[in-house]
Amino acid sequence: MKTYTATVVGAGSIGCYLGGNLIHAGHRVKMLGRQRLQKVVADHGLKLSHFAKPEINLAPSQINFNTEITDSIDSDFVFICVKSGDTELTAQQLAPAIDNKSIIVSMQNGVRNTQTLKKYLPNNKVLAGMVPFNVFNQSKGHFHQGTKGALAIEQNTQAEHISQLFQGSNMEVELHTDMACVQWTKLVMNLNNAVNALSGLPLLNQLHNPDYRKVMADVISEALSVLENANIKTCRVGNVIPNTLPFILRLPTWAFKRIASAMLAIDDQARSSMYEDLSLKRLTEIDFLNGEIVALANSIGRQAPINEKIVSLVKKAEQQQRGSPELSAQALL
Repeated sequence: MKTYTATVVGAGSIGCYLGGNLIHAGHRVKMLGRQRLQKVVADHGLKLSHFAKPEINLAPSQINFNTEITDSIDSDFVFICVKSGDTELTAQQLAPAIDNKSIIVSMQNGVRNTQTLKKYLPNNKVLAGMVPFNVFNQSKGHFHQGTKGALAIEQNTQAEHISQLFQGSNMEVELHTDMACVQWTKLVMNLNNAVNALSGLPLLNQLHNPDYRKVMADVISEALSVLENANIKTCRVGNVIPNTLPFILRLPTWAFKRIASAMLAIDDQARSSMYEDLSLKRLTEIDFLNGEIVALANSIGRQAPINEKIVSLVKKAEQQQRGSPELSAQALL
């Protein structure tokens, strides 16, 4: 197997999980992240667990983790894993340091990040990517993948190299020609991140609760209506068909469990990344998820009051800095 070089920019939960898996697969990886995580990795290394696959353990000596760009970046691949609100600043910082031959892959939530990266890094090939699964930081360098799914990356001439890159890791990859469709579909799926963050429940508990499922169904149904009116298409990603989600979520629990067994193929540790953001008193990506639906609705002369309320509740929780407000389903609508 060919050995590649990779740089992970924004080594938080997703970045550490991605970078650690690539190290385990035998590639040379540099990570750029917060000082807090640098110390954690230096003290504990990385423990990468998966709800259905073997655990991976990396010693601190195996991990090259820095807090800032200290030299030129000439990696074969550069994975951008920063929060969407940090994309512009990150691209500006990368511009004078990155080699034009490096392929940049945005592994971020939202639908606008690749355009921002292309604006500031016009000489690099920039590919859209998508992470369908949840990774939860369980402290002391332990990052746990609690839901299933294959990484989605834009199809291009480097497809063979991208597929080889992930061989030997616990991550699978699928290549797509229409990443805009995939990204909008992921955004629809990610609208539950805020519901989970506001409820404070593990994802599995939330999915077993019919009241919270109704909230999820209403949030997604409104978003699908906005996308349809804006002539934006969604598509099947894995086992998920976006247009069927509201119906499935509104089923009685006994029927939901039977029909949505794949959706429930998660463990009881899984939570959304937005829940983690509130717990760590960080700004969330709400403006790039539910806020994106609200902005799109306004741009076509419509409203999205359900998603607008979710945005308002998350921003209030951000300001309070007390973690999840643990709101009831009734309080979310």
